[in-house]
Amino acid sequence: MGLANFPKLNKYYLNYNSKVAYVFEKGKKTKLKVNKRTSFKKAIVAGAFHGWLSMKKQQKITKVLKLMQFPCFDALSYAHLAEGRLDIVLQCANKIWDIHPIMPIVKAAGAIITTWDNRDAVYAGNILVSANVSNHKKMLRLLKPAIK
Repeated sequence: MGLANFPKLNKYYLNYNSKVAYVFEKGKKTKLKVNKRTSFKKAIVAGAFHGWLSMKKQQKITKVLKLMQFPCFDALSYAHLAEGRLDIVLQCANKIWDIHPIMPIVKAAGAIITTWDNRDAVYAGNILVSANVSNHKKMLRLLKPAIK
């Protein structure tokens, strides 16, 4: 079960099981589903490094930097991906308490979530969430130089 609550937006995200998640907004319940059809070239990418990725490492991933159109707003960006509003979200230095409440929601919506070195996101750290496998693999390849 996962929960992400945004009182100022008057909405929250919830999943009951591993197969379905919902957004509740203005008394309306809507099933969440990622946009699996987006190609890598047309992907809407949000990201943030929160001061954890040095400039030297950022210079190694200039292709990633060029793809980032929006800043990452933590759980809200992950929730927007689950709604199909974003296609890829990448973030540095997530703690377990940052990622665990949202993981079940994005997975139930159909997203792929791992660390940048393709480990299980349950361990937290640098997180990558993608709407489809192809885009996830491409972004992992682009992020690889920043891991070393």
